[in-house]
Amino acid sequence: MKRVRMSRVRMSIVAVVFAALSFSPPVLGAGGESSDTAPASTLDLSYDLYAGGIALGRVGMSAHFQGSDYKAVSTLETRGIVNAFWQSKIEAASNGQLAGGHVQPALYDSYSQNRNAERRQVTLTFGPEGPKSLFSDPPYPESHYPVPETQQKKTLDPLSAVIFLTSAISASDAKPCQAVAPIFDGRRRYDVALSFVRKTNVRMDNGLYSGPALVCQVHYNQIAGYQQTLVQQGKKLPAIYAWVAEVPSTTDPGRHYMVPLRVWAETDFGLVVALASQVKLDGTLLNKAN
Repeated sequence: MKRVRMSRVRMSIVAVVFAALSFSPPVLGAGGESSDTAPASTLDLSYDLYAGGIALGRVGMSAHFQGSDYKAVSTLETRGIVNAFWQSKIEAASNGQLAGGHVQPALYDSYSQNRNAERRQVTLTFGPEGPKSLFSDPPYPESHYPVPETQQKKTLDPLSAVIFLTSAISASDAKPCQAVAPIFDGRRRYDVALSFVRKTNVRMDNGLYSGPALVCQVHYNQIAGYQQTLVQQGKKLPAIYAWVAEVPSTTDPGRHYMVPLRVWAETDFGLVVALASQVKLDGTLLNKAN
């Protein structure tokens, strides 16, 4: 039982490590009218997940941008020895618009499957004030962990929140990552914030990237709804950090991307890491684009 609990806690901490940067959509330049003739840009990312040097799973994300429209899909799947204790797969998709520096989600769908649980579908539709409808199959036990409507207003789904965090990052040289995203995923309400730590130069061992990067801290604040069993009761969530590289789109001069290269947290179970294994910008591998 101890080994099972440890594996679940490790994967829960990984989920929070990825709360802000794991799916990594781009920072966007000035928005424009959506048009089939507007320049299109794509970002495809893959990450490997580790805890204490043990492979836990893989995360993938693909995003497409054209004019003010965005579409993003992501997957998270456990692998290796962790599947003996807790096998899980999560797929999500989101679409909406970017205008005036704001992200307006329209539709969010997610599908999750754990070894000992039913496959769950969650669909959220959004309007200007926030979520308009929530569908969950099987239903969430909302009466046990309610999220008041007042706390759902002006929130984003998890994928759209990543777009907001990266597109809302300040252009200031002193504080190039400073933003707070209010998130509602249908079951819980929480904030994810980024804060600037320092500038640095990195050289990744896998050869993916070498050059200037930002060190940003990721902050997670649970507000309402289902409580994550991330750490033992009374303990604080470990500090989470990320290397982030700024790279331009090659097909749309008005866009540039803030790509998380490595996200990590020191925990009681060792170092939890999300490491970029492949990055494609507009169909070109990052190491070939730079």
